[in-house]
Amino acid sequence: MAKGDIFQLKFHQFWDPETGARILRLTPTDVTCHRNYFYQKCFTNDGRKLLFGAWFDNNWNCYLLDLDTQSARQLTEGAGDNTFGCFLSPDDQYLYYVKGGRALRRVALDSLEETVIYQVPEGYDGYGTWGVNSACTKLVGIEVMSSDLMALATWQEFREQYLRNPRCRMISIDIASGNRHVLFEQAVWTGHPIYRPFDDNTVGYCHEGPLDLVDNRMWLCDEQGANRRRVKQQEPGERCTHEFWVPDGSKLMYVSYKQRPGGDRWICTADPLTLENEVIMPMPACSHLMSNFDGSLAVADGSGTPQDMANTSGHEHEADPYLYLFDLKHKQTHRICAHNSSWREYRANRQVTHPHPGFTPDEKAVLYTSDYEGEPALYLAQLPVI
Repeated sequence: MAKGDIFQLKFHQFWDPETGARILRLTPTDVTCHRNYFYQKCFTNDGRKLLFGAWFDNNWNCYLLDLDTQSARQLTEGAGDNTFGCFLSPDDQYLYYVKGGRALRRVALDSLEETVIYQVPEGYDGYGTWGVNSACTKLVGIEVMSSDLMALATWQEFREQYLRNPRCRMISIDIASGNRHVLFEQAVWTGHPIYRPFDDNTVGYCHEGPLDLVDNRMWLCDEQGANRRRVKQQEPGERCTHEFWVPDGSKLMYVSYKQRPGGDRWICTADPLTLENEVIMPMPACSHLMSNFDGSLAVADGSGTPQDMANTSGHEHEADPYLYLFDLKHKQTHRICAHNSSWREYRANRQVTHPHPGFTPDEKAVLYTSDYEGEPALYLAQLPVI
């Protein structure tokens, strides 16, 4: 199998028996497929094509699904694709992804011509998701010293990685020239580098690791790496996670684990200029959270007891199998449908079966991954009218 190959798929439509939501399964149940990371761009701007990762040929590769013809075109080939960190350019002209932990590559979607934009130097590996600025002229990423980096297939390895205090450096890359600038380097596990939309001088990142071992997870810095500051001083007993920029750049949104009247998981926001934090509303036992363009709505995937804590005391929950829609203006919660994903580690990866929900461009449906019918597959669920 090679770049340019076409796979004819057959969508399957059904309705959630409890909520009545119309659901469309996009990928087959005998091939492992998953969406990219929840805040990385996967839909073309018109909503008619969808980027996803799949295991059609004993390798993780990237594919572009035409929702009108129900056909998937293979965009990459060979071993080593980071199919969670990949994303489409804002103008829908390119795919960006990291191969083998070393090469940042760009694929032209029309010709499939592939270009190496940047090569990670010897002694380091590219880690996690890399983010692009709104003009698609620069990227930010994390390089980890190779001798400090583990495979991270399990949550136990996730904890061990944190305890190693791996040497990480946050970098920015000029896409036109491939030149790299090191913003900072530290012996602290660092992840989630993301430019603030429409503001290249503000970059978000996190101190990675088990949530109850990290004192302050969320950080901002200037484009050159100066003025590093906490998004918030976490309160005693508080854990913060799954931070992302609302797509219009107005605020940083995140999940706060803290026992407050009304629950232990909360949707929160932070103003990137004043660093004023606001607790918006409680949510069920969900994990990943993503908003629509202006942050008036959010979706999340029901999970259960968090796996990324060393000590889960006070946050134990039965598995929650639902996807939820949150009206953040009116502080209302609506069930969308059951995702029924297992959240199990799969193909030596702890992320493959995570639903990672996100809005379609028209904000009428939510995309997610689930393995409840067999191999992990991609689904679209119609959102309720609120």
